[in-house]
Amino acid sequence: MPGRGHIEFIQSQMLPWRRIGHGLARPDVEYRMLSRDPSDGACSVLMRYPPGWSRLGPEHIAADEEFYVLDGSLVMDGHVYPADSYAFLPAGWTRSEMHSTQGCVILAFYNREPTLMPLAGDGSAERSPRAVPHLDVTAMSWDLALNDANLKHLGIGRKNLRTDPETGERTFLSLILPQAIPPGNKGPKEIHPVVEEAYCISGSLTGPHGTMYPGAYFWRPAGIAHGPFGARWGAVSLIRFVGGRHVNVWTDDEAPFSFDAPYSPVLPPELAYLSGMPWVPPPPY
Repeated sequence: MPGRGHIEFIQSQMLPWRRIGHGLARPDVEYRMLSRDPSDGACSVLMRYPPGWSRLGPEHIAADEEFYVLDGSLVMDGHVYPADSYAFLPAGWTRSEMHSTQGCVILAFYNREPTLMPLAGDGSAERSPRAVPHLDVTAMSWDLALNDANLKHLGIGRKNLRTDPETGERTFLSLILPQAIPPGNKGPKEIHPVVEEAYCISGSLTGPHGTMYPGAYFWRPAGIAHGPFGARWGAVSLIRFVGGRHVNVWTDDEAPFSFDAPYSPVLPPELAYLSGMPWVPPPPY
């Protein structure tokens, strides 16, 4: 099975906007493909809705859809998803009417090809214990409990968005405090038995492959040692563990850390052209 390959990391600003065609989810919306599995069409995308966009159903998507609203707002069957909303809608969730008055940008994840079906679902998706119809993430409290001593220097806070009751897969926001530096500028690497996927929403985070800024994305397959990491002025990222429950396994040896680490990505062939094109954010002053 081809899989998605290892992406660590890309700045999504370097990817082109493309238009979604008919037959896939959300026709006439623009998207940036962050990663895609060619074997089943599972994908992670940024989607951009133009102001005034609308669509009538009933219809459903033949894939689980998980999304986080980064900007603007989206309305589905009279329910408003403003910025910093989160939802997980199992495959078959009926959409009778959707629109975006002001436009919207969402970060979306699908567990298979998001084919649009021009029929109402059978209602099982709406009854599923896996469904998370809507979270107002701004109203949630940060969980600041330390659960791994090797991550103490990051001062991590979390907002848990979803833990799948069947698979243990998890999605959460991760907060890293400013001036988070590994003790002695070195530390062990961590390994997970499942895929880790992340998108940087704000701040910056530095690791062996360089510094990730807002818009940075990675898809890291299971079993790959990574880290240590640090943040000069803090960072907030959306993180997903895909394929099962995640645990941290630490190496005995330590690796060096530096905020000056150059951009040295690991990319699959279709993204190799980005390896010599590091993205530099605009100056803050």
